[in-house]
Amino acid sequence: MRFQWLDGVKGIAVLWIALYHCLLAYGSGTIPWPITYASFHDFLRAGAHNSFLGNAARGAEGILAAIIQRGPQAVGVFILFSGFGLTYSLVRRGAAKDPWAAWYKRRFTRLFPVYWVAHIIFLLSPFTVLHGHFDYRFLLSFLGDRVYPVEKMFFYFVPAWWFMGLLIELYLVYPLLFTLLEKMGWVQYLGLCIVLSLASRYLLMDVLRANGYYEMGAFFVCRLWEFAAGMALGNLMAQRPEWTLKGLLSWRGLFAGTVVYALGLLCYRPDFLYFLSDGLTTMGLSVILVHLAYRADRLRGLGKALAKTGVYSYSIYLLHQPYVMYAGKVMRPQSMGAFLGIACVVTLLVVSGSILIESSVNRAVDHMFFAAADKT
Repeated sequence: MRFQWLDGVKGIAVLWIALYHCLLAYGSGTIPWPITYASFHDFLRAGAHNSFLGNAARGAEGILAAIIQRGPQAVGVFILFSGFGLTYSLVRRGAAKDPWAAWYKRRFTRLFPVYWVAHIIFLLSPFTVLHGHFDYRFLLSFLGDRVYPVEKMFFYFVPAWWFMGLLIELYLVYPLLFTLLEKMGWVQYLGLCIVLSLASRYLLMDVLRANGYYEMGAFFVCRLWEFAAGMALGNLMAQRPEWTLKGLLSWRGLFAGTVVYALGLLCYRPDFLYFLSDGLTTMGLSVILVHLAYRADRLRGLGKALAKTGVYSYSIYLLHQPYVMYAGKVMRPQSMGAFLGIACVVTLLVVSGSILIESSVNRAVDHMFFAAADKT
């Protein structure tokens, strides 16, 4: 069973990330980063107009840029809903009916082929911004290593692909996580994972003084809070769908999500509260995006477009960054308003190409690995 609103959430998240990377390349050194309440006034003064409409337009551009700059927060939403999707489908079908060997086959035949194709595309494609030269690291990345050695692999070639390394780690330990969820119940399980995430972050950052990439996602336990929250939500949705969805979509749910999101933003500071920031921000933002996607679903054209984007969000995530960053650099001489318009067009082109590539790869994989099994 697919939830169109869930695909819509993924669609919003991946478009947000793509626009962020485009703005990152465009705005490097030209606009305040990030745009905050204090720097917003500097942004307005730098592009002041003589007319009220001109200043209003400049203000709208600044607000949009400030929102787009928070694009990295959407990655946490993907972590959460990755846990949701895996757990919901497994609980709904029944774990006993889904041997782990078959589960791994399905997961990795969806994960790796598009990832391999993306490597080849960027090896041959012009008009891209890539990070690092073609060397032995390309082979390591091709095989799925985005972690070791962390300082050389985490952001190599396409920096956004660090997420691939985190997914692989989470998939490898998922049977253990699911077993714990079943035995402990979702409340105790989520509490345990939150404690483990906070403890690992504190140990790595404050005690061992390890590379910050481990906290970002090179060590999966640091992001276990978000993934486990998705698993808990998926478990609830499979067992009590109407109650869970009603709570998510209620105004009280939206208020709670907004409060949690605000707390996450307030925790983003250089002390122990920082370790709470990602988990709180992701949980709150996920609820907010669920509301946005569910309401967009009522607008048929917009809802369907966002849902289709979400269905293919994995390939869009893999393929967008080198192209949108190239476009962002090219657009630096343009005004902020022109940039926003062109960035949307470029993003839509990347989305269309990614959908075509992923659908083609998936058809080929299904024919190679699953057609014979279906016949038997």
